[in-house]
Amino acid sequence: MIKKMICVMCVAVLSGCAMTSGLDAPEQAMPEQWLNQQQASEAMINHPQWWQQFNSQELNLLVGQALAANTDLLAAAARVEQADAQLTQAGAALFPSLGLSAGGGRSGVFGESGSTDNYNASLNASYELDLWGQIRNSRDAARASLLASQFSRDTVQLTVIASVVNTYLQVLYLQDNLALSEENLKLAQQVLDVVESKVENGAVSPQDLAQQKTVVANAKAQLPSLRHQLRQSRYALAVLVGEMPQVFQVGGGTLDGLQLPEIQAGLPDQVLAQRPDIAQAQAQLMAADYSVAAARADYWPSITLTGSGGYASSALSSLFNGDAVYSLGVSLAQTLFDGGARGARIDQSKAAWEEQVASYTGTLLVALQEVEQSLSNVQALADQQQYREEAYTQAEEAYRVAQVRYQEGETELTDVLSAQSSFNNARQNSLELIYNQYQSRVTLYRVLGASE
Repeated sequence: MIKKMICVMCVAVLSGCAMTSGLDAPEQAMPEQWLNQQQASEAMINHPQWWQQFNSQELNLLVGQALAANTDLLAAAARVEQADAQLTQAGAALFPSLGLSAGGGRSGVFGESGSTDNYNASLNASYELDLWGQIRNSRDAARASLLASQFSRDTVQLTVIASVVNTYLQVLYLQDNLALSEENLKLAQQVLDVVESKVENGAVSPQDLAQQKTVVANAKAQLPSLRHQLRQSRYALAVLVGEMPQVFQVGGGTLDGLQLPEIQAGLPDQVLAQRPDIAQAQAQLMAADYSVAAARADYWPSITLTGSGGYASSALSSLFNGDAVYSLGVSLAQTLFDGGARGARIDQSKAAWEEQVASYTGTLLVALQEVEQSLSNVQALADQQQYREEAYTQAEEAYRVAQVRYQEGETELTDVLSAQSSFNNARQNSLELIYNQYQSRVTLYRVLGASE
């Protein structure tokens, strides 16, 4: 990424003595540090393959598969190839054009005998002097567009990687959620067994039995929806890695089997140097600047040199023994009046440049916003950790006590149901907190611009 950023800067000096646009983009002042700066840690954000920090071999394989077969990424790579071909076309005008021509003919007068044969072969060349830099600026605009296309591909790659990791995390979360719901059903069934025993002995009313059967039925009703969501996530993951959902298999596992990466955000200017969307906006601004310069060069005359040399003969067999002929020429073309077309092209180019200035500034501001929000989210989730753990511990103890007291006839079923609901919620909240913490890491890596 840093090498590509250097390439963007180098384009600016490749136009030699070409006419410039004369436009100056406003400089953007960067904040000295993030408002939600994290403490330093051993893991750096510029890890070349950041998804490996989750410590999942299956995830690593899925990301590698997506980098090779994701259709969005393949399309982005094809757009880079198109931009590269356009650069070659734009730069071709800087070189002379060479051509070979040959011909033959016979001429005479109708009604008279005799005719004249003529044969010729010649090599032709023409070259337009780029005194005002129009061709060079057009070429450099194409080169900047190529860089923008490459950075756009990098943005797609970063998005694809983040999507694969997020979707894989979602699969694990849904598997854990499904296992948790099945465990809740098991606990509800255990309480139902106790209630049924008490009803048979006349210790409680049939109302308790109906209430607990309702709890069991509701727990069972959650399972089909979770299984459907899990299938949908697997289908989405299959498309991301370029496979048909019908044949795609993923082992998965649990969120507890992953490792939560540590984060060090770095300074704002270091972070922004990593984001491909900012580099893309900068390259697009540079392309617009070169386009303005190329449009301004239209006001100056174009000068073209032409030349040809070859042989001419009246007999094909002695063509190259015939007369050697040549021609040299120079032409100058200057538009005197075009109804304001050239001025309109300059105005259009300047307006496009102003659009890119606004887009570049907006991209910077959005980048700063996204990183700040992501850092704040990471910190907020970390602050919740100890409270979620405490809530889980207390809810588990309350449910255990409520079960014992109900079995001994010291409390009502409503107390057990309330404790059971609190325990289930505490377990669900703990699972969601872990899932959100993993997702927050992925989001932070994405907005920091970390890519392969």
